[in-house]
Amino acid sequence: MSDDLDFTLDQSRNKPVSHEDEFYTLFGMEDYVDDNGNTRQNKQDKKTYAKRVDGKCLVKIGIDGRVYNPLGLFSEGNANKTLAKVGKDQYSFKRVNNKVFDLYISFLRTKNIAWLNNANRELL
Repeated sequence: MSDDLDFTLDQSRNKPVSHEDEFYTLFGMEDYVDDNGNTRQNKQDKKTYAKRVDGKCLVKIGIDGRVYNPLGLFSEGNANKTLAKVGKDQYSFKRVNNKVFDLYISFLRTKNIAWLNNANRELL
């Protein structure tokens, strides 16, 4: 067993579960590519669009309830923007199911907008 990973036993499945946090970003902004071909970062920063923390899948969602599109026409510089009148972030991380998470990760890896559209459909 590796010293840098923390493992516990998932009682429902009787297999080890890693507690390593995972941070995902858009293709071309990654620190490295994991074994599954996903574009990942070593730590969370403003280019983190999805993350898996303590087994929870989280993606960046706008106030309109849609998944954040970093390739969108008006998205440049808006990832960490605060709404002036309301005083809350325009985009925040929301817990989603594995299907939405996987669809969004596929979008980040390929930049194919169809994956993003499918992730948004699954949110509804």
